[in-house]
Amino acid sequence: MQRSLLLLLAFVPLACKPVAEPALDDAPFSGRQLYMARCIACHQADGGGIPAICPPLADSPRLSGPPEDLIRVLLLGMKGGIARNGVTYRGIMPSWKFDLSDGQIADVINDLHARWNVTAPMVTEEMVRRTRGETAAQKLFPTAKELRLAE
Repeated sequence: MQRSLLLLLAFVPLACKPVAEPALDDAPFSGRQLYMARCIACHQADGGGIPAICPPLADSPRLSGPPEDLIRVLLLGMKGGIARNGVTYRGIMPSWKFDLSDGQIADVINDLHARWNVTAPMVTEEMVRRTRGETAAQKLFPTAKELRLAE
């Protein structure tokens, strides 16, 4: 009996091994949830941004321009000044290239469009995948000029 109990106790740690928690980026989050987790600190809940640091998203030329411009910004990040309506914003946009999947980036952009440019076309995972491939050799944190962003 004692031997059976010892044998049973030897296998208990194997059976009770904790299950690893899924990484945040593997969890199914909506574009809105990703915005709230990743973007809200700089661009704010209302998309108003932070004066002189982070530009507002409402009425942003990024949201009404070619979707690839916005995809490149999310993938590569951006540094340097960017002027909007006479105000220069000098914050640094982080790169989400290594943190978000193609589908997640498409979801975030589609959420931005749903809130601040409802006429914009849907961004697909394939569009992000293609742009990711096209920008694979580009350095992180280019300037707006290096990204060839329209003002």
